[in-house]
Amino acid sequence: MKLAVFDFDGTLFPKDTLPFLLKQWHVQKMSRLRFVKICASVGGMYMRYKLGLYTGMSREVIRRKAMQRFTPIFHQMSKTDIDAFFERSASLIIKQLNTDIVAEMEKAKVQGFHTVLLSGGYQRLMDFVGASLGFDTVIGTVLHYEDGRVDAHRNLDIVCGDDKASHLRDMFDAAAVDWKMSIAYADSLSDLSILNLVGTPVAVNPDPELKTEAEKAGWRVLNC
Repeated sequence: MKLAVFDFDGTLFPKDTLPFLLKQWHVQKMSRLRFVKICASVGGMYMRYKLGLYTGMSREVIRRKAMQRFTPIFHQMSKTDIDAFFERSASLIIKQLNTDIVAEMEKAKVQGFHTVLLSGGYQRLMDFVGASLGFDTVIGTVLHYEDGRVDAHRNLDIVCGDDKASHLRDMFDAAAVDWKMSIAYADSLSDLSILNLVGTPVAVNPDPELKTEAEKAGWRVLNC
């Protein structure tokens, strides 16, 4: 089996998922108090990151911290309510996907690749996006539940950075995957473990660090 692995934020989806979800929380008229609290917690982090004030922290570390800080917005929500929020959000995300990367995914399916959506985003959100596009496998960050409601006090097993390769290997029987014949698409240096895992890495609108690595290694670069 040969895999075609697609990163989400910055690759298939040209935005960051968390700010998008926060905006959707407001648009869908969810709890205003929770909105304000998460804005103060996560919004400040993103602002400092964009201004370059987190020079001592990697993009991966910042994303992990942001996910942990964002998740309390869902605390004690039922699975039904979580699914409703993510399904509505996914319907809007799908309209904003990078059409060039969607075309790459569709081409991969025709060529017999087993397509994988691999993201640090919330699993249920990715499930809705993946189902709409016809992905064969979806791997994301799973929320914890207690008695049918989100338990935001437990740390998440965030699918991020080097952990992406571990989650991918855990999902498939290593003997069944032809890694040299597989392909992966990603935008960030933090995705290097996935790109190095396959025979055909593709850098999509890469950040400066990944662009340098891609040019050095002679990888395909897509600017779209």
